[in-house]
Amino acid sequence: MWKLNFPFRRPNGMRGLFIIWLGQMISGIASSITAVALPIWIFSITDSGAAVGFLEFFYFGSYLLATLFAGILIDRNDRKLMMLAYDFLSLSGLAILLVLQTAGILQVWHLYVSAVFQGVGAAFQSPSYAAAITTMVSKKQYIRANGLISLLYDIPGIFGPLLAGIMYMVIGLSGILAINLLAFVISIGFLLFVDVPAAPHTVEGELSHSKFFNEAIYGLKYILYRPGLLGLQLIFLTGNLFSGIALSVAALYPMILLRTGNNTETLGTVQAAGALASVLAGILLTTWGGIKRPARIIILGWTLSSLFSMTLLGIGQVLIIWLIAIVIDSVFDPIVNVSMDAFLQTKVPPDLQGRVFSASDFIAQAMIPFTPLLAGYFGDRIFEPAMGTGGALVNTFGWLVGTGPGSGFGLLILLCGVGGTLVGLSGYLIPSIRNIDQLMPDFRRVPPMAMIKRFQSVRTRKNTRKTRRTIHRVVRGRNSFRRNE
Repeated sequence: MWKLNFPFRRPNGMRGLFIIWLGQMISGIASSITAVALPIWIFSITDSGAAVGFLEFFYFGSYLLATLFAGILIDRNDRKLMMLAYDFLSLSGLAILLVLQTAGILQVWHLYVSAVFQGVGAAFQSPSYAAAITTMVSKKQYIRANGLISLLYDIPGIFGPLLAGIMYMVIGLSGILAINLLAFVISIGFLLFVDVPAAPHTVEGELSHSKFFNEAIYGLKYILYRPGLLGLQLIFLTGNLFSGIALSVAALYPMILLRTGNNTETLGTVQAAGALASVLAGILLTTWGGIKRPARIIILGWTLSSLFSMTLLGIGQVLIIWLIAIVIDSVFDPIVNVSMDAFLQTKVPPDLQGRVFSASDFIAQAMIPFTPLLAGYFGDRIFEPAMGTGGALVNTFGWLVGTGPGSGFGLLILLCGVGGTLVGLSGYLIPSIRNIDQLMPDFRRVPPMAMIKRFQSVRTRKNTRKTRRTIHRVVRGRNSFRRNE
């Protein structure tokens, strides 16, 4: 790979990671503003919620299709180059949109194409950064580093919605796209400035080399052949199915709007509270010394967040209950994700982590593109009519979630909370999952062969000197004995 030569030592370690983080935070906030502005523009043109939904579908669909192939490229190539892939692909998509918007020929389908670009880029982002942490910082700093990275997904969630509405009215979509382009240029510059060490080669990594497709699915095989790790991944898969339905824009938003008479301020307050809680949890993780048993934290996090968050969201009918519920969910979310990242970074050889992280993301989020569709179908077609006046479920659940508009979505969210709780408990009841921290050994970094030879040489010299001193003492003792004779 090409390299830039600097007349000074480039930042590395936690300092270097923070510089990368700062650039990504700038581009993340700008992208969050764009992510809110684009649906506004689509809705103003089409007046269709389905058109907005397709934007999310194309993004997540392309992400899932690309994520497995991204893993092998991450392991085969320079980590910094793969970290740059997200920025370059996103920048390319935004540049095309800005040109089309400036020329006055931008259409909705152009946004879908751009969403594909960004989805493919996102497939490189998370695994690249998770794998790079292993080479940039020491093992005892994994939790802090992952906590720092988790803030990249939470802080933009606070500022994006607040700034998007104002900026859309003042500078329009063209201005927002231009600012986002500039933010990605800054992010790329920060990343090029930092030293990101290459992943060390391991025996297991060398043995994994094969044909491209076989290597692409190697991460899946790695997980499937380890029952405890597979169990953790299935917790994420089924847990995200329930939380994806309950917390999607097709379930949570209609429930709050229907229960409050379309009060968007209440909805915005709930969103902001959740984002703020996630940020505070991420800051806590950056100062945390470490998590000794991450698997149990993952299981406990899924159980408690489902039991005290999603169920409370479904039962609640006033703002204070929703705020408590969303804060609980938002606090546990980064803790669970950071624990999973730290677990894989500790257990998986560095030159396999790109593929394993990509496979982990693929399994965990396989149902995410479909959860909004499921939420809309079950909510609109089944639960809302069943909880309406004279509905089939009013007598059974009316005392718990109320009746009238929004109660059907509330019941759907409540049932998803029960399902998520059972998922977490099942993980604790299975020993191979509960005890995987001990059952799956940590990866031990082997010193380079030159260092081993040097150590052996030094040890040989020391042993030789020790032997000579012993012989010298023995000879001196013998001579003394002879003189005494």
